[in-house]
Amino acid sequence: MRKILFLTCFLAGMLVACSNDDSGDNHVVADFQLQNEKGVECYDFQEGDNIIFKLEIRNDGDEEIILPPISEVIGFDIFRVYTKNGEDMGTPWDERFSSYVGHSMIRAYSSVVVTCPWFDISGLTFEGPDHLYSGCFIKKVEKMPLPIGEYYSKFDIKLNHKIVTCYRTFKIH
Repeated sequence: MRKILFLTCFLAGMLVACSNDDSGDNHVVADFQLQNEKGVECYDFQEGDNIIFKLEIRNDGDEEIILPPISEVIGFDIFRVYTKNGEDMGTPWDERFSSYVGHSMIRAYSSVVVTCPWFDISGLTFEGPDHLYSGCFIKKVEKMPLPIGEYYSKFDIKLNHKIVTCYRTFKIH
C-alpha cells in the first residue's frame, strides 16, 4: 500500500513538473532542459553548437519510489525536435535501447538522469561503448547541424496510464 501511495505521489509530481505548475508539495520532480557542452542550461545556441538534451526525474522525498522500466517511462519520442512551424527534425538518437529490467527505482534524495547530445561526444557516453548514451540511446549516424531558426523539443512521458508532455523552446542563431 505504501508503494502505491508513493507511486501516486510520483505521478502527480511528474504532471506538475512537466506542466510548469508549481502548486502542490510533491517530492518527485521532473526537469527537462537543454544544455551546452559545458553542462550549463541554455536555450540560445549558435549554428553548429552541440545541444545536450537532459531529462532528470528526481526524488526529493525520504523514501524510495518504484517506477516502470525507464524505457517505458520515456517512450519513443523523447527529445524529438520540431521547427517553430511544426516540421519534425528528428531526435538526437537513432535507436532507443530497451532494457529488460522489470522496474526502475529512485532512492530517497536521488535521481535518474537521461541525456543525449545532438552531436556525438565520447565523454558523455554511459558506461559501455561509444555512441551509447544513458544506457538507452544509440547514435549511428552523424547529425547535421540544425539551421538558424526557432525550435522546440516536445515529447510525452507515460506514467501509469497517464501521459505527461515535456516541452522546451530554443533558438539557433
